Amino acid sequence: MPQKDIFDILFKEKVSTNTGKQDSVFQGKLYLTPLPILGYNPAYGFIIGGGGSANLMLGDRSNTQVSNAIMNLTFSSKRQANLSLRTAVYSAGNKYIFQGDTRILLFSQPTYGLGINFSNQPDSSGSDGVWISDSREQPMKFNYIRFYQSGYKRINGNWYAGAGLMMDLHYSIQDQLLDTLSPVKTVTSHYQYSSRFGFNKSNYTTLGLSVNLLHDSRDNIVNPQKGHYGSMNFRVNPSFMGSDAYSSSLFYEYRTYFRLYKTKKLSPVLALWNFGQFKTGGKLPYLAMPSITWDMFNRSGRGYIQGRIRGESLWYAETEYRFPITNNGLLGAVLFVNTTTASNPMNGQQLFNQFATGYGGGLRIKMRKATNTNISIDYGRGRNGSNGIYFNLQEAF
Repeated sequence: MPQKDIFDILFKEKVSTNTGKQDSVFQGKLYLTPLPILGYNPAYGFIIGGGGSANLMLGDRSNTQVSNAIMNLTFSSKRQANLSLRTAVYSAGNKYIFQGDTRILLFSQPTYGLGINFSNQPDSSGSDGVWISDSREQPMKFNYIRFYQSGYKRINGNWYAGAGLMMDLHYSIQDQLLDTLSPVKTVTSHYQYSSRFGFNKSNYTTLGLSVNLLHDSRDNIVNPQKGHYGSMNFRVNPSFMGSDAYSSSLFYEYRTYFRLYKTKKLSPVLALWNFGQFKTGGKLPYLAMPSITWDMFNRSGRGYIQGRIRGESLWYAETEYRFPITNNGLLGAVLFVNTTTASNPMNGQQLFNQFATGYGGGLRIKMRKATNTNISIDYGRGRNGSNGIYFNLQEAF
């Protein structure tokens, strides 16, 4: 059956029934997918804005992956502004790969301490005030600039090596529950951690370099049906480059995709995702520590609000089952389950001591059939009644 996308439905575009060329991506042609943004996210509230994706093949399609860029500019009911640009550029023949993640955020977001804590225990009194339970919502306002840029060169087959520059700048931090002036003080997790390890309470910078290794055999980076993606980087943030404190960390990520029926064009796909970031030296500032939904595309941890789980080290795994609803490819659906564990240097909690699991499902609407780009609408649930609705362009991973 001829494949259709939302443009076929809205604008009555004719679908080729014999050549299939409308379903292909051609070298040098720019495929733009604009998307007005009107929705809801647990971290942002109600959102309005605009964005979209751009796809371009820079070489012969027999040996070149489609390059991709996603840009968003949004404003939220929580008085947040978010400008982001994520890019993955593949040169002709996939000889070089360039990845970028740039964000400018005027932001507000609660934190919930470090590690895995859903006990809802009451606040405890310290010698100089009331200590906030790590499981309690602690609202914060802050501005954030992220600038991550990496370049890779192919060394053999689908293997690449490269280096990157990574900067996280948090400033104008307002810890809204913090009160150190009243007779009965209120002390937050951010304040406790920053005081203990000597970080400024209102701004800090983490700036460093990374050495990277990457493997990519996916058939389509926008919506893979088969193949593998793996990356590893070792990042060092030296003080002489401008970091508030020295730190180093090891990050890895692995994704794999299996078509369950190879003979069917619209086969269900089983997708697996796993990543981890582990501190190897020094100390990271509180907001610069790894946290769910702060991955490159803000897709991890469905079922929880962004930043609900944060730790000095963090490990994450997710499984998603993707299947078609209509034979023309216009509608599809997913079922997913994920789990997260994180460490807490304040109380000695280690990785894999406790887990936070999320689960749910969602709808997929084909936005651009040539690049296999979907609009995704997901609902997820987590521990202690945590839940959320998530609107995105492209797949979760």
